[in-house]
Amino acid sequence: MPPAKKTIGLSELRVGLLVVVSIAVLMFLILNATGDINPFRQRLHLRAKFPNADGLRPGSEVRLAGVRVGKVEEVKLLPPSQNPNDPKVEARLAIDNTIDGQPANQRIRKDSTAQLGAPNLLGSDKIVNVTPGSAGSDPIAENDYLLPSSLNTSTLSNLAGPEIADQFESITKQVNDITRKINEGDGTIGRFLNDEAFYNNLNSTLQETQSVIRQIKSGEGTAGKFINDPAVYNNVNELSLRLNDIAEGLRRGRGTAGKLLTDDALYTRVNSIANRADQAIAEINNLITEVRAGRGTLGKLVTDEAIYNDARAAIARFNTTTQRIDSVVASAQRGEGTVGKLLTDDQLYSNFNQLSAEGVKLIYDFRQNPKKYLTVKFELF
Repeated sequence: MPPAKKTIGLSELRVGLLVVVSIAVLMFLILNATGDINPFRQRLHLRAKFPNADGLRPGSEVRLAGVRVGKVEEVKLLPPSQNPNDPKVEARLAIDNTIDGQPANQRIRKDSTAQLGAPNLLGSDKIVNVTPGSAGSDPIAENDYLLPSSLNTSTLSNLAGPEIADQFESITKQVNDITRKINEGDGTIGRFLNDEAFYNNLNSTLQETQSVIRQIKSGEGTAGKFINDPAVYNNVNELSLRLNDIAEGLRRGRGTAGKLLTDDALYTRVNSIANRADQAIAEINNLITEVRAGRGTLGKLVTDEAIYNDARAAIARFNTTTQRIDSVVASAQRGEGTVGKLLTDDQLYSNFNQLSAEGVKLIYDFRQNPKKYLTVKFELF
């Protein structure tokens, strides 16, 4: 007996429909988040013509000054034209209706241009880069506006910007110029690479160097003997042994230098001297502190105001006395006063000179005849 067919109930059908609807809603939300499907988003549709698509396809990015603002909806071939330079491909662009809070037709104006570019160095994928319009140009007023196209820019210009591309092109030209000059033999490097005389001199130098190395290996000359003569090695070895003996003697304290390095008594003396020096310096610092504080004789001499005032008064009195002496001397030099007359009166000098001469005569006469002047008279009462 064949098995009975299982019928699907209403509840199971509802569950299946709910699962299908849930999957559809989830796919819609995912596509809406990526921006590919959004029935609520308004777009500005523009057109651009190019000489060839060069890999451009629907879904490629549309960028405004490098910022993604939309995508390419359609790429189609144009009808044949009599002019071979006419564009061959037309792309339909879907631009977000609002860009950074402003309408798209305020960002893209009539002087904006569309150009093909590449987002990477490989250049396999293409994008459409739209240049922002200037403030003096009119906004785009309608959909399906045809943007004028400009020449295709290089991949480096798209990635790094026109300024860096120009700098790179300038550097490339300079490198090419330098390479051309080097190939022509200009400059130091050019002569270095192209001058045969330099090559010959270098080759001769290498040959002479090899000859010198051969002579050294064979033991010829001073360097050869220094490297190959066993006597030199023996002398150096003997010198090394002597230096080792000296070092060993220093470590064991032999000789004056060894005692200086190893004698504990010498270290103790040096340490004691250093301690005494530290004590002397400490005492000097204490003395300076005492002097600055005005304690002791030297401190009072340095800091006592009364001693300073007394010394100042004594110096003032000494200066006054000196001034008086100078005044007396000046008066005497002018012949004023008793001392001045004694020093400057010629008559006084003559009288004194005559008195001196008379005194000399008197003494001479006294020596010749002292009885004349010494008379002794006795009287008795």
